[in-house]
Amino acid sequence: MPHKQKKCLISMLKDIGFLNRTAMAAGNAGKFDTAFKNMNQALDLTRNLKKKCLMAKLLNNLGNLYTMSEEWDKALLAYEQSMSIVTEHYGTDNMLFKRVCPTFYISII
Repeated sequence: MPHKQKKCLISMLKDIGFLNRTAMAAGNAGKFDTAFKNMNQALDLTRNLKKKCLMAKLLNNLGNLYTMSEEWDKALLAYEQSMSIVTEHYGTDNMLFKRVCPTFYISII
């Protein structure tokens, strides 16, 4: 990968991380408009990168935001999308599955 592309990728990953952190902080503060706006921006950037692992993590966090805002159907859909990516691309014997799986099952009980 040429140096300029690598630098751009690092910059995008930093932006995604910032958007994710600010989205979760806004959700914890009950500012769901800001939370969903930032999380959806992070997801859009991630889709452009085609990073499945990161997409799964962000979808899991989106599910957490929907759970916090008591939007249960949307939460379940986000968790299911996250789990689908993880199991399809990485299987069930990895740290990502262990991180995402408990959130998914605890939230739907």
